[in-house]
Amino acid sequence: MPGPTRDPEQVGPYRIVGRLGAGGMGVVYAGVDAAGQRAAVKLIHDSHAADQEFRARFRREVAMLRRVRGACCVRILADGAGAARPWLATEYIAGLTLTEHVAEHGPLRGDELYGLAAGLAEALTAVHAAGVVHRDLKPSNVMLSPDGPRLVDFGIARALDGTALTATGHVVGSPGWVSPEEYAGGPTGPAADVYGWALVVVYAATGRQPYGSERPEVLALRVLRNPVDTTALPPALRALADRALSKAPEQRPAMGEVLAAVATAWRGQPVAPVDAAADITDRVKRTWPSRTGSAPPWPGAAPGPSGQPATVPPRRRVKVVPVAAVATAAVLTGVILLNTLPGATTAQGPDATETTGQRPNATEPGEREPTSTTGRDVTPATEPATRTSAPAPRTQAGLAAALDLALSATPAATFSYEGGFTQSAATAVASGRLHHDDASDSDAFTMHVTPADGSGAADYVIADDELYVDRPGARALSLEQKTADKPWFALLVAGTAGPSVIRDVVQNSTTFQVKGRTYSGGLPTTTAAGRLRTLLASWLGGQVPDDDKSFITYELTLGSQNRPARFELAWKVPMGSNGTYESVFTTKYAKWQESGAITKP
Repeated sequence: MPGPTRDPEQVGPYRIVGRLGAGGMGVVYAGVDAAGQRAAVKLIHDSHAADQEFRARFRREVAMLRRVRGACCVRILADGAGAARPWLATEYIAGLTLTEHVAEHGPLRGDELYGLAAGLAEALTAVHAAGVVHRDLKPSNVMLSPDGPRLVDFGIARALDGTALTATGHVVGSPGWVSPEEYAGGPTGPAADVYGWALVVVYAATGRQPYGSERPEVLALRVLRNPVDTTALPPALRALADRALSKAPEQRPAMGEVLAAVATAWRGQPVAPVDAAADITDRVKRTWPSRTGSAPPWPGAAPGPSGQPATVPPRRRVKVVPVAAVATAAVLTGVILLNTLPGATTAQGPDATETTGQRPNATEPGEREPTSTTGRDVTPATEPATRTSAPAPRTQAGLAAALDLALSATPAATFSYEGGFTQSAATAVASGRLHHDDASDSDAFTMHVTPADGSGAADYVIADDELYVDRPGARALSLEQKTADKPWFALLVAGTAGPSVIRDVVQNSTTFQVKGRTYSGGLPTTTAAGRLRTLLASWLGGQVPDDDKSFITYELTLGSQNRPARFELAWKVPMGSNGTYESVFTTKYAKWQESGAITKP
C-alpha cells in the first residue's frame, strides 16, 4: 500500500509549519511568508485540481472574492489559482469559532453580543455590495479574533456548482441554518443572509441551536413552519431579529438596514446608514474584549534543512484596512454556494423578474433589438416585461460584479456587429446568437458574417473553443490557428464581441469613468486576455510583443437590468507624427435570456 502523502514544505511564498485543518476540498496549512506574516493556506486536493471545470470556477471565484471590502471579513493575502494544485492564502485568525467559544465560555452578553451582531452585519453588507451571497451562515463560520468578529468560510463551493453537490434536489448549506426559501426550492438571494444573520445572533445569545438538533428532514420542516425563540435578545435587537427571521424573504430588512439598526441600538441614539459601518468598526475596536490565550496554539516549527527546528517569526500585527479582498475560512468544512447579485452596489433581494417567476427573456428597457445588416433574420424582441430597474454600478468593481450576475443569470442573447481593422479590408458585419459559459468563461456563437472584402457571406458556429462552418458534418477549425482568411472573420467577431471579452476588458482596465449607465476605460494591449488577445496576436503575426505601445479603450452601455446593451471596443496604435490608427468594433445586444446553449453542427 502507498504510504501517507507528505505535507508540502512550501506553497507559493509560504513555508508550511503545520496543519490547521482539512476537509473535502483540501487541506488547510499554517504558513509563514518571508516577512513573518502568518497565513491559513488552503491547498486543493489532487482530485479537484485535475478537474478543469473546477479550476475554471476556482479562478473566477477568487477574482470575484477579491472585490469584497469589509473590516470584519477575513482577507485574501495571495493565491495560486493557476498552480498545478490551486491554493489560496488568507489572513490567519488567532481565535475560536463562535461554536467553540460558546462551548467553552457560554453565550455572549452586553457589548460582546452587540459587537458580534454589528460586526457580522458590517461584513455581510460589504459582501452584498460586491454582488456575493454567502448562503451558509452558521456559528462555525464566524470567528472571534483578538480584534473583533470575522466572517469566514466563503469557501470554493462555486467551483463545484453544477456537480452533484448542487444538483436538482440538493440543498446547499447546513441543516437547520438554511433559509426557508431554499428549503422550499425558491430563488435565494441576499435575504437568505439576513435570515442567517439573525439565526447566528440568536445562537450567540442563547448557546442553543435555533431549531434544535434533529435529523435533516425534521429540521427542514421546523425551518419552514416554526418560529424562532428570540426572547434572550435585548429588546432593541429582538425586534430587528424577528423581522429578519420572517419566513417570507421580501418581508425581511435589507442588510444595510440591519447594519444601521444595530448601530443605532448599540449606541442608543440614531446612526445614519452612511455612517453605520464606520461607527460599528470604531465601537468594536473600543469594546471588544481581549482574547489572549483563547486561540488554539500555532503549530510548531517544521524541521529545517539541517534537521533542526526552523524558527517561526512572531506574528506581525496586521492593521485591518479596507482592501479589495475577502477570504475563505480557516477550515474547509461545509459547502457554501456564492451567488452574484443584481447590481453589485445593492443589498436588496432578487429583481422583480426573479421574484415573480417571470423569465427574463424580453429586451430590457434601454436595449435595442439588433437589426440584421446582412439580410439574415433576427427575431424581434417581445414586449418588454415590467420590472424594477437594478441600481447602476458606480465603481469598476461594482460593474464587474454586476456583469458577473447578469451573465450568470441570463447568459444568452442576440447580437449585431460591425467592425474591423483600419487601413485594411479586414472588416465585417455580422449578426446571430451568443451564449456565455460561466464555468469555462468562454463564449459560443452562431453567426452570419459578411466580410467587406467581397469574399461572400457565410455562417459559422463557435462551440467548445472550436470554429465550424455551419453545415452538418463540418470539421472543427482551431481558433488559435486562424490567419486572415475567410473563416478568420468569425474570430474577429468572437474576439471583440463576446461577453468574456467585456468582462476581461472591464476587470483589466487601468482607467474608469461612468456616466449614467455608460462606462468607459482603457488598458495597454499587453494586458489583453482571452480571445481578444488571440485575435490581436493573430493580426500581429503570432503574438503581442512585450514592448507593444498600442492600447485598448472601451465604452459599455448597460440596460436596466445591468445586461450589456452596446459595447464599443477600440484598438489604438500610435504612429508617431502620423497620429494614431484606430480600429473600432461595435456590438449591440438584446433578448438576454436564461436558455440558448449553442452546440457544434
